[in-house]
Amino acid sequence: MASSVIGKGKPAEEISAEQKVPDKNRIALRRTLLGRLVRSLIVSFWVMFIAFSLLRFSPGDPIRLALGTDATEETVAAMKAKYGLDQSFFVQFYDYFTGFFRGDLGTSFFSEREVTEVLRMHLPVTLMIIILSMGAAILFAIPIALSVALSRRASLTYFFRTSTSISLAIPGFFLALLGLLLFGTVFTWVPAAGYEGNFPSNLKYLWLPALVNCFSLVPILSRVLHSSLMDTLGEEFVETGVIRGVGRIKFYWSYLLRPSLAPTVVLISYMVGIMIGGTVVMEMIFSLPGIGRELIEAVSTRDYAIVQGIVMIFGLIVVFTSFIGDLLGYLLDRRVTLS
Repeated sequence: MASSVIGKGKPAEEISAEQKVPDKNRIALRRTLLGRLVRSLIVSFWVMFIAFSLLRFSPGDPIRLALGTDATEETVAAMKAKYGLDQSFFVQFYDYFTGFFRGDLGTSFFSEREVTEVLRMHLPVTLMIIILSMGAAILFAIPIALSVALSRRASLTYFFRTSTSISLAIPGFFLALLGLLLFGTVFTWVPAAGYEGNFPSNLKYLWLPALVNCFSLVPILSRVLHSSLMDTLGEEFVETGVIRGVGRIKFYWSYLLRPSLAPTVVLISYMVGIMIGGTVVMEMIFSLPGIGRELIEAVSTRDYAIVQGIVMIFGLIVVFTSFIGDLLGYLLDRRVTLS
Protein backbone atom coordinates (compact mmCIF):
# COMPACT_ATOMS: atom_id res chain seq x y z
CA MET A 1 0.00 0.00 0.00
CA ALA A 2 1.18 3.54 -0.78
CA SER A 3 0.13 4.84 2.63
CA SER A 4 -0.90 3.21 5.87
CA VAL A 5 -4.54 3.56 6.95
CA ILE A 6 -5.58 3.92 10.57
CA GLY A 7 -8.70 4.84 12.52
CA LYS A 8 -11.77 5.21 10.29
CA GLY A 9 -9.97 4.76 7.04
CA LYS A 10 -8.00 8.07 7.13
CA PRO A 11 -4.43 7.98 5.87
CA ALA A 12 -1.77 8.62 8.45
CA GLU A 13 -0.58 11.69 6.51
CA GLU A 14 -4.03 13.35 6.83
CA ILE A 15 -4.23 12.65 10.57
CA SER A 16 -0.77 14.07 11.20
CA ALA A 17 -1.71 17.17 9.20
CA GLU A 18 -4.85 17.63 11.30
CA GLN A 19 -2.83 17.34 14.49
CA LYS A 20 -0.40 20.02 13.32
CA VAL A 21 -3.13 22.66 12.94
CA PRO A 22 -3.95 22.96 16.69
CA ASP A 23 -0.22 23.01 17.44
CA LYS A 24 0.28 25.94 15.06
CA ASN A 25 -2.66 27.76 16.64
CA ARG A 26 -1.24 27.27 20.13
CA ILE A 27 2.19 28.51 19.05
CA ALA A 28 0.63 31.58 17.41
CA LEU A 29 -1.42 32.27 20.54
CA ARG A 30 1.65 31.99 22.78
CA ARG A 31 3.58 34.37 20.54
CA THR A 32 0.69 36.84 20.53
CA LEU A 33 0.31 36.72 24.31
CA LEU A 34 4.05 37.13 24.78
CA GLY A 35 4.03 40.09 22.41
CA ARG A 36 1.12 41.72 24.25
CA LEU A 37 2.89 41.17 27.58
CA VAL A 38 6.09 42.75 26.29
CA ARG A 39 4.09 45.66 24.88
CA SER A 40 2.38 46.14 28.24
CA LEU A 41 5.75 46.25 29.98
CA ILE A 42 7.02 48.84 27.49
CA VAL A 43 3.93 51.00 27.97
CA SER A 44 4.33 50.70 31.75
CA PHE A 45 7.92 51.92 31.47
CA TRP A 46 6.84 54.98 29.49
CA VAL A 47 4.04 55.68 31.97
CA MET A 48 6.66 55.70 34.72
CA PHE A 49 9.00 57.90 32.68
CA ILE A 50 6.32 60.45 31.72
CA ALA A 51 5.01 60.73 35.28
CA PHE A 52 8.57 61.25 36.51
CA SER A 53 9.37 63.81 33.80
CA LEU A 54 6.26 65.96 34.10
CA LEU A 55 6.89 66.61 37.77
CA ARG A 56 10.59 67.35 37.30
CA PHE A 57 10.06 69.84 34.48
CA SER A 58 7.08 71.63 36.01
CA PRO A 59 7.86 75.09 37.44
CA GLY A 60 8.46 75.61 41.13
CA ASP A 61 10.67 74.14 43.83
CA PRO A 62 8.95 71.60 46.11
CA ILE A 63 11.83 71.66 48.59
CA ARG A 64 11.41 75.38 49.21
CA LEU A 65 7.67 74.84 49.49
CA ALA A 66 8.22 72.11 52.08
CA LEU A 67 10.75 74.09 54.12
CA GLY A 68 8.96 77.44 53.92
CA THR A 69 10.09 80.88 52.85
CA ASP A 70 12.44 81.32 55.81
CA ALA A 71 14.69 78.40 54.82
CA THR A 72 18.32 79.22 54.11
CA GLU A 73 20.18 78.16 50.98
CA GLU A 74 22.27 75.72 53.02
CA THR A 75 19.12 74.05 54.37
CA VAL A 76 17.61 73.81 50.89
CA ALA A 77 20.82 72.31 49.48
CA ALA A 78 21.01 69.77 52.30
CA MET A 79 17.38 68.79 51.74
CA LYS A 80 17.94 68.33 48.01
CA ALA A 81 21.00 66.19 48.68
CA LYS A 82 19.00 64.07 51.14
CA TYR A 83 16.39 63.21 48.51
CA GLY A 84 18.80 63.07 45.56
CA LEU A 85 17.35 66.13 43.84
CA ASP A 86 20.82 67.63 43.38
CA GLN A 87 21.62 64.93 40.83
CA SER A 88 20.96 65.13 37.08
CA PHE A 89 17.58 64.16 35.67
CA PHE A 90 18.69 60.79 34.28
CA VAL A 91 20.53 59.86 37.47
CA GLN A 92 17.37 60.60 39.46
CA PHE A 93 15.27 58.51 37.07
CA TYR A 94 17.74 55.62 37.17
CA ASP A 95 17.67 55.62 40.98
CA TYR A 96 13.87 55.73 40.94
CA PHE A 97 13.59 52.98 38.29
CA THR A 98 15.95 50.60 40.07
CA GLY A 99 14.37 51.42 43.42
CA PHE A 100 10.99 50.31 42.07
CA PHE A 101 12.24 46.73 41.77
CA ARG A 102 13.49 46.89 45.35
CA GLY A 103 10.08 48.10 46.56
CA ASP A 104 11.42 51.60 47.23
CA LEU A 105 9.22 54.29 45.63
CA GLY A 106 10.68 57.17 47.58
CA THR A 107 9.74 59.23 50.62
CA SER A 108 7.35 62.15 50.98
CA PHE A 109 9.02 65.56 51.33
CA PHE A 110 6.40 66.82 53.76
CA SER A 111 5.33 63.92 55.98
CA GLU A 112 8.48 61.79 55.43
CA ARG A 113 6.24 58.78 54.89
CA GLU A 114 7.34 55.98 52.60
CA VAL A 115 5.32 55.91 49.36
CA THR A 116 4.84 52.17 49.68
CA GLU A 117 3.28 52.74 53.11
CA VAL A 118 0.93 55.37 51.66
CA LEU A 119 -0.12 52.95 48.92
CA ARG A 120 -0.60 50.11 51.39
CA MET A 121 -2.88 52.22 53.57
CA HIS A 122 -4.97 54.05 50.96
CA LEU A 123 -4.95 52.00 47.74
CA PRO A 124 -7.26 49.22 49.08
CA VAL A 125 -10.07 51.77 49.59
CA THR A 126 -9.90 52.89 45.96
CA LEU A 127 -9.63 49.34 44.63
CA MET A 128 -12.60 48.26 46.74
CA ILE A 129 -14.78 51.02 45.29
CA ILE A 130 -13.72 50.12 41.73
CA ILE A 131 -14.36 46.39 42.24
CA LEU A 132 -17.77 47.00 43.82
CA SER A 133 -18.69 49.43 41.04
CA MET A 134 -17.71 47.04 38.27
CA GLY A 135 -19.41 44.08 39.94
CA ALA A 136 -22.66 45.99 40.44
CA ALA A 137 -22.54 47.35 36.88
CA ILE A 138 -22.20 43.84 35.45
CA LEU A 139 -25.06 42.53 37.62
CA PHE A 140 -27.33 45.34 36.39
CA ALA A 141 -26.21 45.48 32.75
CA ILE A 142 -26.56 41.77 31.90
CA PRO A 143 -30.27 41.31 32.75
CA ILE A 144 -31.18 44.70 31.27
CA ALA A 145 -29.45 44.04 27.95
CA LEU A 146 -30.67 40.43 27.79
CA SER A 147 -34.31 41.29 28.47
CA VAL A 148 -34.34 44.10 25.88
CA ALA A 149 -32.62 41.94 23.24
CA LEU A 150 -34.94 38.96 23.73
CA SER A 151 -38.13 41.04 23.81
CA ARG A 152 -37.54 42.42 20.28
CA ARG A 153 -40.13 45.12 21.02
CA ALA A 154 -39.44 48.43 19.31
CA SER A 155 -41.04 50.45 22.11
CA LEU A 156 -38.89 48.79 24.78
CA THR A 157 -35.75 49.28 22.67
CA TYR A 158 -36.59 52.96 22.20
CA PHE A 159 -37.16 53.41 25.94
CA PHE A 160 -33.90 51.59 26.67
CA ARG A 161 -31.86 53.83 24.37
CA THR A 162 -33.53 57.00 25.63
CA SER A 163 -33.08 56.17 29.31
CA THR A 164 -29.43 55.20 28.87
CA SER A 165 -28.73 58.44 27.01
CA ILE A 166 -30.36 60.48 29.78
CA SER A 167 -28.44 58.65 32.50
CA LEU A 168 -25.15 59.25 30.68
CA ALA A 169 -25.87 62.99 30.63
CA ILE A 170 -26.23 63.21 34.43
CA PRO A 171 -22.92 64.17 36.11
CA GLY A 172 -21.58 61.70 38.64
CA PHE A 173 -20.78 64.34 41.25
CA PHE A 174 -24.41 65.52 41.17
CA LEU A 175 -25.64 61.97 41.83
CA ALA A 176 -23.09 61.63 44.63
CA LEU A 177 -24.27 64.81 46.35
CA LEU A 178 -27.91 63.83 45.87
CA GLY A 179 -27.27 60.32 47.22
CA LEU A 180 -25.36 61.68 50.21
CA LEU A 181 -28.23 64.04 51.01
CA LEU A 182 -30.90 61.38 50.57
CA PHE A 183 -29.29 58.27 52.07
CA GLY A 184 -26.96 60.02 54.52
CA THR A 185 -29.27 62.69 55.92
CA VAL A 186 -32.88 61.74 55.24
CA PHE A 187 -32.78 57.94 55.61
CA THR A 188 -29.41 57.73 57.44
CA TRP A 189 -28.56 54.49 55.63
CA VAL A 190 -24.94 55.55 55.24
CA PRO A 191 -22.69 57.43 57.68
CA ALA A 192 -22.25 61.06 56.72
CA ALA A 193 -18.55 61.00 57.70
CA GLY A 194 -15.82 58.72 59.03
CA TYR A 195 -14.49 55.39 57.86
CA GLU A 196 -13.74 51.91 59.24
CA GLY A 197 -11.02 50.00 57.47
CA ASN A 198 -11.97 46.46 58.44
CA PHE A 199 -14.03 44.25 56.13
CA PRO A 200 -17.06 43.92 56.06
CA SER A 201 -17.76 46.91 58.31
CA ASN A 202 -16.25 49.22 55.67
CA LEU A 203 -18.96 48.26 53.16
CA LYS A 204 -21.46 50.61 54.80
CA TYR A 205 -19.16 53.50 53.80
CA LEU A 206 -18.37 52.21 50.31
CA TRP A 207 -21.64 50.91 48.85
CA LEU A 208 -23.07 54.34 47.99
CA PRO A 209 -19.93 55.67 46.20
CA ALA A 210 -19.74 52.36 44.33
CA LEU A 211 -23.43 52.62 43.38
CA VAL A 212 -22.94 56.15 42.02
CA ASN A 213 -19.93 55.00 39.96
CA CYS A 214 -21.95 52.02 38.80
CA PHE A 215 -24.73 54.32 37.54
CA SER A 216 -22.35 55.82 35.00
CA LEU A 217 -21.15 52.39 33.85
CA VAL A 218 -24.45 50.53 33.43
CA PRO A 219 -25.73 52.56 30.42
CA ILE A 220 -22.52 52.04 28.45
CA LEU A 221 -22.12 48.35 29.27
CA SER A 222 -25.79 47.53 28.69
CA ARG A 223 -25.82 49.24 25.28
CA VAL A 224 -22.64 47.49 24.14
CA LEU A 225 -23.92 44.14 25.40
CA HIS A 226 -27.33 44.71 23.81
CA SER A 227 -25.72 45.43 20.44
CA SER A 228 -23.55 42.33 20.74
CA LEU A 229 -26.56 40.20 21.72
CA MET A 230 -28.51 41.38 18.68
CA ASP A 231 -25.61 40.33 16.45
CA THR A 232 -25.38 36.95 18.20
CA LEU A 233 -29.12 36.30 17.81
CA GLY A 234 -28.65 36.42 14.06
CA GLU A 235 -26.03 33.63 14.08
CA GLU A 236 -26.89 30.14 12.84
CA PHE A 237 -25.65 28.38 15.96
CA VAL A 238 -28.38 30.12 18.00
CA GLU A 239 -31.04 28.54 15.77
CA THR A 240 -29.25 25.23 16.16
CA GLY A 241 -29.50 25.53 19.94
CA VAL A 242 -33.23 26.23 19.71
CA ILE A 243 -33.77 23.25 17.42
CA ARG A 244 -31.77 20.95 19.68
CA GLY A 245 -33.89 22.05 22.64
CA VAL A 246 -31.03 22.78 25.02
CA GLY A 247 -31.85 23.86 28.57
CA ARG A 248 -32.70 27.48 29.29
CA ILE A 249 -29.63 28.18 31.44
CA LYS A 250 -27.24 26.52 29.00
CA PHE A 251 -28.87 28.32 26.07
CA TYR A 252 -28.57 31.74 27.72
CA TRP A 253 -24.96 31.21 28.72
CA SER A 254 -23.41 29.09 25.96
CA TYR A 255 -25.38 30.35 22.97
CA LEU A 256 -26.11 33.98 23.89
CA LEU A 257 -24.08 35.48 26.74
CA ARG A 258 -20.70 33.83 26.33
CA PRO A 259 -20.14 34.82 22.67
CA SER A 260 -21.65 38.27 23.36
CA LEU A 261 -19.77 39.15 26.54
CA ALA A 262 -16.35 39.44 24.89
CA PRO A 263 -16.77 43.08 23.71
CA THR A 264 -18.25 44.03 27.09
CA VAL A 265 -15.37 42.47 29.03
CA VAL A 266 -12.81 44.23 26.83
CA LEU A 267 -14.69 47.51 27.29
CA ILE A 268 -14.70 47.10 31.08
CA SER A 269 -10.94 46.61 31.11
CA TYR A 270 -10.45 49.77 29.04
CA MET A 271 -12.79 51.77 31.30
CA VAL A 272 -10.72 51.13 34.41
CA GLY A 273 -8.94 54.45 33.85
CA ILE A 274 -12.28 56.28 33.73
CA MET A 275 -13.35 54.43 36.86
CA ILE A 276 -10.21 55.61 38.66
CA GLY A 277 -11.03 59.22 37.79
CA GLY A 278 -14.61 58.82 38.99
CA THR A 279 -13.46 57.17 42.19
CA VAL A 280 -11.20 60.13 43.00
CA VAL A 281 -14.27 62.40 42.85
CA MET A 282 -16.25 60.00 45.06
CA GLU A 283 -13.47 59.93 47.64
CA MET A 284 -13.48 63.71 47.87
CA ILE A 285 -17.27 63.98 48.17
CA PHE A 286 -17.68 61.15 50.70
CA SER A 287 -14.45 62.00 52.61
CA LEU A 288 -12.97 58.54 52.08
CA PRO A 289 -9.27 57.91 52.77
CA GLY A 290 -8.56 56.58 49.28
CA ILE A 291 -5.45 56.95 47.17
CA GLY A 292 -7.14 59.52 44.91
CA ARG A 293 -7.57 61.91 47.78
CA GLU A 294 -3.89 61.49 48.65
CA LEU A 295 -3.02 62.24 45.02
CA ILE A 296 -4.92 65.54 45.01
CA GLU A 297 -3.24 66.64 48.23
CA ALA A 298 0.19 65.61 46.89
CA VAL A 299 -0.35 67.55 43.65
CA SER A 300 -1.34 70.69 45.58
CA THR A 301 1.88 70.50 47.61
CA ARG A 302 4.05 69.26 44.69
CA ASP A 303 5.14 66.19 46.61
CA TYR A 304 7.16 64.43 43.89
CA ALA A 305 7.44 61.01 45.46
CA ILE A 306 3.76 60.62 46.33
CA VAL A 307 2.48 61.91 42.97
CA GLN A 308 4.75 59.85 40.74
CA GLY A 309 4.21 56.73 42.84
CA ILE A 310 0.42 56.99 42.67
CA VAL A 311 0.37 57.90 38.96
CA MET A 312 2.68 55.01 38.16
CA ILE A 313 0.50 52.53 40.07
CA PHE A 314 -2.61 53.84 38.31
CA GLY A 315 -0.87 53.45 34.96
CA LEU A 316 0.21 49.89 35.73
CA ILE A 317 -3.35 49.00 36.79
CA VAL A 318 -4.80 50.37 33.54
CA VAL A 319 -2.18 48.70 31.32
CA PHE A 320 -2.46 45.25 32.83
CA THR A 321 -6.25 45.26 33.21
CA SER A 322 -6.40 46.05 29.49
CA PHE A 323 -4.16 43.05 28.84
CA ILE A 324 -6.28 40.79 31.05
CA GLY A 325 -9.47 42.10 29.41
CA ASP A 326 -8.21 41.23 25.93
CA LEU A 327 -7.24 37.76 27.12
CA LEU A 328 -10.63 37.13 28.77
CA GLY A 329 -12.39 38.39 25.64
CA TYR A 330 -10.48 35.85 23.58
CA LEU A 331 -11.26 33.02 26.01
CA LEU A 332 -14.98 33.88 25.99
CA ASP A 333 -15.21 34.09 22.21
CA ARG A 334 -12.49 32.57 20.03
CA ARG A 335 -13.66 34.76 17.14
CA VAL A 336 -11.92 37.65 18.90
CA THR A 337 -8.39 38.20 17.63
CA LEU A 338 -5.49 39.28 19.79
CA SER A 339 -3.67 41.87 17.70
